[in-house]
Amino acid sequence: MEDALSAVHRNTAARVPRAAADWIGCLFFCAFALTIPLTAGKMGLLLLPPMAYEIVVAATFLIRGRARRSLQGFGPRIAAYGATFVIPVFLWCCSRWAPQFVASSTAPPLRFAGAFLWLFGSVLSFWPIWYLRRSFSIEPAARELTTSGPYNFARHPIYGTQILEYTGIWMLHATAQFALVLAVWLAVLRVRVGYEERVLGAEFEAYARYKQSVWAFGPALVSHRTVRGQ
Repeated sequence: MEDALSAVHRNTAARVPRAAADWIGCLFFCAFALTIPLTAGKMGLLLLPPMAYEIVVAATFLIRGRARRSLQGFGPRIAAYGATFVIPVFLWCCSRWAPQFVASSTAPPLRFAGAFLWLFGSVLSFWPIWYLRRSFSIEPAARELTTSGPYNFARHPIYGTQILEYTGIWMLHATAQFALVLAVWLAVLRVRVGYEERVLGAEFEAYARYKQSVWAFGPALVSHRTVRGQ
């Protein structure tokens, strides 16, 4: 799960033996993250920051702790992998076979705003993954709960930065086809968040109070310090 989880006691977390699935996941994400930007032509530059993030994701497969609870089934897996891959794969395919679907925007204000969102989201994306590094998984799973750092401002800050990045890329290539894929991705992401929050709520009693005080993807109106003091 790419959000809302992290190790509270990282220094005392026990190391667990790495399963074959962890090594496979690490190698797959490394290969994916290297292949996409290197073979996507001009689109590769815009995909470079998200794929650099996927390299960090690959590393987490080898350092994360054991899941305390997970959510199985086709639905959670489809939502998790769909939200992870749909936009990078769409942009890669368009760069090779349908460039008209990602034609560059011509309006300077739109391009400026898109470049700003893309750059801001790209830089910000590495902050929450650092907090999540020992509790990361693609599929919904609960390891430890964190409410510090970027999680003071959003329950799912990683997804928040991805929304900024992909919205920025769309503004730089504002086509109807891309808008449709972005809308589908947002819908799948919302489903993914629902699955993740279900497993978090089942494992951590404090998560319900946290959820009431912190917004999903952006800054909360209520300080999270109140929740932690309860």
